[in-house]
Amino acid sequence: MYDLRGKSVLITGAASGMGRALALAFAREGAVVLPADVDEPALGETSGLLEDLGVRNRPYAVDVSDREQVFAVAAKVREEFGGPDVLVNNAGVFVWEDFVDTTLADWEWLMGVNLWGPILTIKAFLPGMMERKSGHIVNIASLGGLVTMPTLSAYSATKFGLVGLTETLQHELGPHGISVTLVCPGNIRTPMADHIKVRGYDREKLIRMSYGVMPRMAADKAAAIILRAVKKRRSLVILTPSAHFMYLVKRLSPDLYRVMLGKPMLKIYERMR
Repeated sequence: MYDLRGKSVLITGAASGMGRALALAFAREGAVVLPADVDEPALGETSGLLEDLGVRNRPYAVDVSDREQVFAVAAKVREEFGGPDVLVNNAGVFVWEDFVDTTLADWEWLMGVNLWGPILTIKAFLPGMMERKSGHIVNIASLGGLVTMPTLSAYSATKFGLVGLTETLQHELGPHGISVTLVCPGNIRTPMADHIKVRGYDREKLIRMSYGVMPRMAADKAAAIILRAVKKRRSLVILTPSAHFMYLVKRLSPDLYRVMLGKPMLKIYERMR
């Protein structure tokens, strides 16, 4: 079991939602938490909650899609903490749009945060882990990186890419003493819905259907499961029973998945316009 006491843990997207829940979960394990986010005011709130727990922490304001910012923060982390021992790539953004309506700007935004963000942070922090011959990387992808649904072409492309990157790193980094965990959440109760871009659909209907009807897992529970996976150095974590079911159906038969879930979802989405 991986002992996190005294270990430095850098978490992107830590200003709210699951990122904040993860920061608090790692803090309760005795880790030194380094929350990072582009939202400075909310990041300060996370840091304040960590201070209330009496935990050493250091917040970093950073846009993970910006190469210069990421490498500048990495230099500060190395100088101040020598780590991190654990890197959690949690920052992510989301759009609900048909492919034909998804702008190139939306593609660049999603690719920048969801895929280039993890690439940049891993590039920045991996050399130190390899020198120490130890470390743990957690990439939080999505159920949308394992299965597809209408309106998620750009989002799924970034998350499928992150799944592929993570599985490759698991092969490459194991011999260097570095573990890599892939996390694929289903519906988690977070403020992400407030920041979703929607085009071509009724935003309120979509959110009510996806977040009001379908069951969601609490962020604290999700964080506890991820924390346990890190301590046990698990390679894959799928969050929520419905996500497990959808992934199982897709693995058993992609054609069956499209019949059972893909086509019915198209009809549901048509009512959301």
